[in-house]
Amino acid sequence: MMASSPAVLRASRLCLRSPKSWACLPRPPKVWPGGPVSWAPARMAATVTLEPAGRCCWDEPVRIVVRGLAPEQPVTLRASLRDEKDSLFRAHARYRADARGELDLARAPALGGSFAGLEPMGLIWALEPEKPLGRLVKRDVRTPFAVELEVLDGHEPEAGRLLGRAVHERGFLAPGVRREPVRAGRVRATLFLPPEPGPFPGIVDIFGAGGGLLEYRASLLAGKGFAVMALAYYKYEDLPKSMNTLHLEYFEEAVHYLRNHPQVKGPGVGLLGISKGAELCLSMASFLKGITAAVIINGSVVNVGGALHYKGETLSPIGFDPNRIRITKDGFADILDVLDSPLEEFSQKSIIPVERAESPFLFLVGQDDHNWKSEFYANEASKRLQANGKEKPQIICYPGTGHYIEPPYFPMCRVSLHSLVGHPVIWGGEPRAHAMAQVDAWKRIQSFFHKHLGGAKGPIPLKLAQATPEGTRPPTAPGAWDRRTQSDLRSLQTGTGFRHRPELPGSGFEPRERAAGMTATVTLEPAGRCCWDEPVRIIVRGLAPEQPVTLRASLRDERGALFRAHARYRADARGELDLARAPALGGSFAGLEPMGLIWALEPEKPLWRFLKRDVRTPFAVELEVLDGHEPEAGRLLGRAVHERGFLATGVRREPVRAGRVRATLFLPPGPGPFPGIIDIFGVGGGLLEYRASLLAGHGFATLALAYYDFEDLPKELHDMNVDYFEEALCYMLQHSQIKGPGVGLLGISLGADICLCMASFLKNISATVSINGSGFNGNQTILYKETCIPPLGHDLRRMKTAFSGLLDIVDIRNDIVGGYENPSMIPIEKAQGPILFIVGQDDHNWRSELYAQIASERLQAHGKEKPQIISYPGTGHYIEPPYFPWCPASLHKTLKRPVMWGGEPRAHSKAQVDAWKQILTFFCTHLGGTWKGASPKL
Repeated sequence: MMASSPAVLRASRLCLRSPKSWACLPRPPKVWPGGPVSWAPARMAATVTLEPAGRCCWDEPVRIVVRGLAPEQPVTLRASLRDEKDSLFRAHARYRADARGELDLARAPALGGSFAGLEPMGLIWALEPEKPLGRLVKRDVRTPFAVELEVLDGHEPEAGRLLGRAVHERGFLAPGVRREPVRAGRVRATLFLPPEPGPFPGIVDIFGAGGGLLEYRASLLAGKGFAVMALAYYKYEDLPKSMNTLHLEYFEEAVHYLRNHPQVKGPGVGLLGISKGAELCLSMASFLKGITAAVIINGSVVNVGGALHYKGETLSPIGFDPNRIRITKDGFADILDVLDSPLEEFSQKSIIPVERAESPFLFLVGQDDHNWKSEFYANEASKRLQANGKEKPQIICYPGTGHYIEPPYFPMCRVSLHSLVGHPVIWGGEPRAHAMAQVDAWKRIQSFFHKHLGGAKGPIPLKLAQATPEGTRPPTAPGAWDRRTQSDLRSLQTGTGFRHRPELPGSGFEPRERAAGMTATVTLEPAGRCCWDEPVRIIVRGLAPEQPVTLRASLRDERGALFRAHARYRADARGELDLARAPALGGSFAGLEPMGLIWALEPEKPLWRFLKRDVRTPFAVELEVLDGHEPEAGRLLGRAVHERGFLATGVRREPVRAGRVRATLFLPPGPGPFPGIIDIFGVGGGLLEYRASLLAGHGFATLALAYYDFEDLPKELHDMNVDYFEEALCYMLQHSQIKGPGVGLLGISLGADICLCMASFLKNISATVSINGSGFNGNQTILYKETCIPPLGHDLRRMKTAFSGLLDIVDIRNDIVGGYENPSMIPIEKAQGPILFIVGQDDHNWRSELYAQIASERLQAHGKEKPQIISYPGTGHYIEPPYFPWCPASLHKTLKRPVMWGGEPRAHSKAQVDAWKQILTFFCTHLGGTWKGASPKL
């Protein structure tokens, strides 16, 4: 996400831009008030019209229309703005005029550029800084920002001649709003008063850890009928230069000043804060009197940064650990996990006692906030309030939204210098979702304060929805509405809906149930949680006949990485969509793929492999149904949450610490005994349990075995001693729940070669499954008693670099001199039980199919039975249980570099389903299991 920012790419020298593409901007023409602004300089063919005409406030939408183009003419629109420090912000989008040669951004979707789809205000909210780490901030609200709009011919990267230009002024003081500097006692602030005679409901507005005095939010709110005091608290004039120690008495003095002002209605005032300012608002509401309502934007429930004192009480700063800072692939700091948990006993003195507050709260939360865990803090505050008999607060959560939730149309700040950390940090968010969240949040703030502070209601563009239940999301991407209000919002943004304000219906929803305002119902069969390797039937009902829709699936793994998939469909004549019958028309996949939304999940982060590390918790897959087939699909029609677990009902999980053995044993439900399997993964090390836990649900007692880089096992993989694996085998054979007389082995990659070693040297192995193993000792010496198998070795000069820039290591191993008689080959002819080779024909880790054939030749040369080899075309290295997303590339644990694993998504997915059935059938046949599933023919 961040890597797509042109500013970031330019900073990292990954993107070179021609200097002529953004020439020095000429002095903008003077804009006179009056009718619609139209400006067409000499020899320009097009006229750019802005409605409303003249200057408007920053939080107001503007309609942009270009006339005088040729029919269907392709054009590029560019927007540019210079802030008060002369930093340049830019955005562009490609469009096509209609048949009349007119281009109305409220009706024409952008075809690409800084954004795509129908985004009437996209050229404003998509502005990006030319200099890296830039954030758009307004420091002097008495002057407007001037946005230069240009229309250029064509769609080329270097767009053609200039066809038209206009300058659009966006201000921060509505007509008649009064600005009064406040220097009263210790208080340093600015008070903004609406134009009417008053009195007005009062609000104290506080920003975050950047310090200084920011006025732009207060000045805009004053235009909505509130008397708003923008309050500084450090790094301003004679205030302290740091916030190591803050005294709440200073903020109490500010509240007292505002409550006693003749233009402020009273009896109490509201509080509005973001980040550190939101945290201070929580403390003010908890300790001070006269607070009637508080809005907390991405705040913390603990005191952060420095001690906070008030009348003999002190809130200590929460602890932090700089070692928990993560560095992103772009070299920026991710500080999300730096702060200590407030749930720890040693953090209790830092928790803000919100239960003392008498005012209602509105928490606005960006679910992708990377400053701290805002959603967690909001929910903890809610629990604390309710535990003390207080009213449950409103919590509005916005997916895809980062830390700085600003007034509408402010560009999202991806990354900037953190004033306390001293390094550039990421703030989270996705531009479009973040922009929609800001529009919706602004309306909710006004509605909340009008409700709780009283006063004449100002001109809110759309009446707000009911609050979303705690911890849940609005019914769509933030700020999206139902069918009626979607068109109303568009008319509002075009300037045609300023007089009649439509009502916005309720937008709350309950997870996995149909939300208010949604028209479709998503049904999952079987209902409730199922195991990951089980298929689910997805049916959508309540659509219009033949209605085009887009289905989206999303999942976050245990490390917060996001996986997503989408597909376009069309409902049948009854308005029903059954994914078992309806083919996907495009998207992440196409054709009849009932489970496509699961196996086609792709990581948002590159080189990320889908893994389950704690099998005791399920993955939650969010399914959304959206109207239409556009790249940016329309309003949300329905939603469901589908939980996919890894422990079938009754399966028991037993950690094993026996002698040197470090493992986890999974036992099926029932009295037993059960056929036993030892499950071993590859070179990644650690302990992965998900395959073993799923196998236990099919009647096998399965031991997930670690062998390095776990607890007290070796940290590096050097010589491989089979004695350790023999000890694990003995543990299984002696376990009272294992049937015997032998056990099965299952391994993938290096784990498969370990299984082949065990089958060759150890007794009581009844069956072995090798998934993309090699049958050769690669880089470590294998030792067992008096036997030593030397490594085959490799030559890194044989690595190839694919077109994508990834490494292809398929040929780095040394040649197999002598074929199956090579001394580095595992002596599999000594194995007593049968062997099943599962092979991906497009495996790019090594040549698995060739190795399986050599193994077969060696077995037959020694008079053994020909093994079963199942080869899957289009299938890569990591053949996982069914419906696991395909991993095309990731970081190689040994090489420390990203490598490609091979495969093609659909073929790989089909192979995983079939291979799982083949494995279960093979073990049932040779171990005496009870699995009843049928394996389809290949």
